[in-house]
Amino acid sequence: MGWLQGLLGRAEVDFSQNGHGPQFGVEVPFEIVQGDRLAAFSGGRISRRDALEVPAVLRSRNLIAGTLARLPIHIRDRFREENDPTGFLAQVDPDVANVVTFANTYEDLFFESVAWWKVTAFGWKSYPINAVHVPVNQVMVSAGRVYVDGMPVADDEVIRFDSPNPPLLVHAARAIRTCLLLDKTAALYADSPMPLGHFSPREGAADLDEEQIQVLLDKWEQARKQRAWGYVGAAWEAKKLQFDAEQIQLAEQRQHAVLEIARAAGVDPEDLGVSTTSRTYQNSEQRRQDLLDFTLATYVAAVEQRLSMKDVLPRGYTAKVSFDGFLRSDTKTRMQTYAIGKPIGAYTTERIRELEDEPPLTPQEQAELAPQPMETIDE
Repeated sequence: MGWLQGLLGRAEVDFSQNGHGPQFGVEVPFEIVQGDRLAAFSGGRISRRDALEVPAVLRSRNLIAGTLARLPIHIRDRFREENDPTGFLAQVDPDVANVVTFANTYEDLFFESVAWWKVTAFGWKSYPINAVHVPVNQVMVSAGRVYVDGMPVADDEVIRFDSPNPPLLVHAARAIRTCLLLDKTAALYADSPMPLGHFSPREGAADLDEEQIQVLLDKWEQARKQRAWGYVGAAWEAKKLQFDAEQIQLAEQRQHAVLEIARAAGVDPEDLGVSTTSRTYQNSEQRRQDLLDFTLATYVAAVEQRLSMKDVLPRGYTAKVSFDGFLRSDTKTRMQTYAIGKPIGAYTTERIRELEDEPPLTPQEQAELAPQPMETIDE
């Protein structure tokens, strides 16, 4: 039973309610993969550490959490003017850059469908002015109480974010495990200096017992790590099978597994290195908008709406993420957009210069750009 205890010891506990965090007393089924000493959950979640070992998962995480974390988030009043009465979002955690705090938050929403902040300071009218991100595995919800590192926390001291999407580590666990197993199999082939094969006793030689066979195999493995071939003695004969690693076509299977991960994460397979169709310049420009509309917007809405609730901001104030920098394209397209938007009031000169990361115009520059009065012609 030692192997079973080892498997149970690897099980991770989910810490929230409704499948979002640690639940206790839940029976988790196991299955053993033939030929592999690794045990995997059958239909259960996969650990984040194991998932991030898959490059496609890591790339999806960076694409979603990394992209959203660097976008500016502002507080607006009822007139849609930027106005932050508490200064909360200017620097959420005084010891950590906002990009890190929000990256960890979006990552938790991506993997777990839930994220947590713990309020560390209150200010104007008892609204939070500082908070720290708390990893999901440090939070437990029991009988309506929230515990952080085993200690109870008051309701007004925690901010819980919930994603409308299901947790990737649960619902994409099968695809992620497939990638892990294929990668391990490919590594096994890459580590072998000869095609797949087996050893058999030479004609007339006596068969060996299991312990003797294992000793010879260990010597073979050790010898071929130093040279391309190892010596097995006169008792055995090496025989090659009819197929090798290239004929198994693991590359195609691994590409399909990456495609499944792309579907689960909601990202374009092309962003994960899987070519599915030909691209033109025009539809390449549309990819960012598609990523925003069908993937990023869901996580943004979860954060915006939670930070706009009355326990975080006063009534009438809302949090808003700005996508201006993300959607800006090449210089020519940006200038054409400004030229169209400025006459109808969508952009001002000050706003355009802010978006282009340029300083405000000096009085002399404003005078030079001001329209000159038309000269009258004397008759």
